[in-house]
Amino acid sequence: MAFVQTAQSARIDLFASLRVSIEEFKAARALRQKYKTTVRELARMSDRDLADIGILRYDIDSIAEAHVYG
Repeated sequence: MAFVQTAQSARIDLFASLRVSIEEFKAARALRQKYKTTVRELARMSDRDLADIGILRYDIDSIAEAHVYG
């Protein structure tokens, strides 16, 4: 009987860890999408508009990364 309980417990743990991995993947994908959107929006701006808000085109990637990932 101990084997059956151990096997069921291992299966439950496997599904729980799989569920957690899927949720982490979804969260990472959502953050990546937010990063890409931020980069795209800043890249569309003209150099003059970027200068007005104090951003150099060279800094777009690092600004988007700091905005999204902290």
